[in-house]
Amino acid sequence: MPYRRFMSVALIAVFAAGGAAAQSQSAEDYRQRQQDLVELASVFGELHHIRRMCEPRFEGDVWRDRMKKLVDLEQPQFEAREEMVKRFNAGYRNAGNHFGRCDRRARDHAAARALYAQRLVRRLAEPLEAIAESEAETGGPLMLTIPQETE
Repeated sequence: MPYRRFMSVALIAVFAAGGAAAQSQSAEDYRQRQQDLVELASVFGELHHIRRMCEPRFEGDVWRDRMKKLVDLEQPQFEAREEMVKRFNAGYRNAGNHFGRCDRRARDHAAARALYAQRLVRRLAEPLEAIAESEAETGGPLMLTIPQETE
């Protein structure tokens, strides 16, 4: 199943990211990252409902646990954290309203949302890849900063 394989590998990149992506990024890039994290939380909520319904023995709380880990590792500011939790819960409710049982439509939706999440994870990982390349070239330490608004 594409969502299992993708999420196992791709989330490691996001989880490893933590605040590292904030290095050398503009305020616009930072906002995009926060938006992507919130959207990823929404997808996690949808997957939590559907996968819990379809595979309760194997995926009962997997997606909620991944959401918790994402928040723990990302350490977003309070408002961003609250928005991520809100969107996770909204994604869960939305999936519950549309998918009352595990059928092909629900499984197809989960697979499609996992593919969408894969794109989000790739975009979230791009700055980290650049940082890793830069560090490998210079051998210098990473300095993490939160971008400031420019006037």
